[in-house]
Amino acid sequence: MLAVFRFTCLLGFLALLNACDLGPSPDADTIYLNGTILTMADPPTANALSVRDGKIQAIGTQDGVLRHKGNHTRVVDLNGQTLLPGFYASHTLLAAEVATMGSMEAAQNAYASQGFTTVVDGYADTASVKQLQDAALSDKLSLDFIALPLYSDAEALLKDKSWSFGSYRRRLKLGGVKLVLDGDSRDLSAWLALPYHSAPGKPENWRGEPLIPFSELAAFYRQAIKRHLQVFTHAVGDAAIDAIIQVAYEVKLSAEQNQRHVVLFSRFMRRNQLEQFAKLGLIPCFNSSQIYLQGDADLQYVGQASGEFQSPMKSAQTLNLPFSNHCQLPPQSQDSTTNGNNPPRSDGDSDSDSDSDSESNGNDNGNGSGSGSGNNNSNNAPQSTEHLPVSLLAIWSSVNRLSQSGVILGPDERIDPDTALKALTIQAAYQFFEDDTKGSLSPGKLADMVILSDNPLTIAPGMLREIRVLETIKEGKTIFSQRTAAPASAISDTALPAKDTEKATETDTSEPPAAGHSSIPPVN
Repeated sequence: MLAVFRFTCLLGFLALLNACDLGPSPDADTIYLNGTILTMADPPTANALSVRDGKIQAIGTQDGVLRHKGNHTRVVDLNGQTLLPGFYASHTLLAAEVATMGSMEAAQNAYASQGFTTVVDGYADTASVKQLQDAALSDKLSLDFIALPLYSDAEALLKDKSWSFGSYRRRLKLGGVKLVLDGDSRDLSAWLALPYHSAPGKPENWRGEPLIPFSELAAFYRQAIKRHLQVFTHAVGDAAIDAIIQVAYEVKLSAEQNQRHVVLFSRFMRRNQLEQFAKLGLIPCFNSSQIYLQGDADLQYVGQASGEFQSPMKSAQTLNLPFSNHCQLPPQSQDSTTNGNNPPRSDGDSDSDSDSDSESNGNDNGNGSGSGSGNNNSNNAPQSTEHLPVSLLAIWSSVNRLSQSGVILGPDERIDPDTALKALTIQAAYQFFEDDTKGSLSPGKLADMVILSDNPLTIAPGMLREIRVLETIKEGKTIFSQRTAAPASAISDTALPAKDTEKATETDTSEPPAAGHSSIPPVN
């Protein structure tokens, strides 16, 4: 009996040794420490992070992470700077940017300078998809690209079995199909439920009009759902959004189906439409930068109520409705083509005439990279990035909601910086079914990261667009670096007061996340 007892104790001791894992831990390729790490997950902050084989190996306390340090581990001193997940450019005019910059490589460098590690081609026609496929097959993509082909071009892509929808191949994924339902308020082509307050040159009681008939819109949705494709619909006005909601009911969508169809812009929404989005499982992809770029004109064209409630991020957050912020700036070319199968004159997809709202945007975006937005002198600047999204302007505008004249449009719709960051990271990843691999800093996820000069959660909200992107990291490799830039916090600011940010207790873990898609990311 005593022998049996001793044998049992020995087995228990051996099991305990095994559980303690006293053997050497795998060496990290890179360790980041001595800065602020914002995880966009739980817990929200950490002191150190290690990377191995392009993925996050461990994150937590400095002592815990340093156990992964080996003889060849590179240790990066953040020197008080802030590390967080790489940004999503959730809707871009990629072809226009490539043409402006002169090459795919130059365009990728420009996106990387803004902290973007995933770029969505929001208007992928046959030619631009072919360009991306060629670049992918030649291993020339340093960022992840998601192409959204127009439905008219998607048929041929669906027949091409070499490139399937919904999965990456050499950094390129066909993400879904694109529909364009209306235009933009700048040229009075957004489709509204009530007449414009001011519509010079338009018929009396002008409300805009749909670019495709309702029956065609419904048929597109039915076919896409039958083929298990996400639908990304451009809808700026509330009448266009009404049509999408009606179609969603006709095809019997619900949030429980987890199909994540996206309504791009969702700009002049009504409060009850947000409630319908939550019920139907529709996801808004807002563009808060337009509050600054076009807000003053919006008050004139669509009126005070609609102008102030545009891109209602706080109301969406209250409903626990995940949303992204695509931060695309309007181009300045003169092409006025407007229909459902060609680039429309619209927010981000726009080819309308430039105006004073976009003129002053220029390179005054506070990102330190020289990558601006619209620039009426682009003919004198071959490296102009007039179509390029500006990440920190998007964050700043969603927190402050200031127009160019200094008017706060919808003070009750301002969100905190943490939520603004999530709209460019974990909630954008959720939108594309990528929240299990990207969008937050958790062990097992891709090491797609950006280093900022300041902490967006503690800097004064008015200074957010002065923050510099210092380094962009894709799968553990630096693809852009400007680490010597001065912090924005060195500049005095008299804007809105900074909000208090609670710091969570750091923990250390090397366990990978659970397989499969996570639940809706928290927006509180």
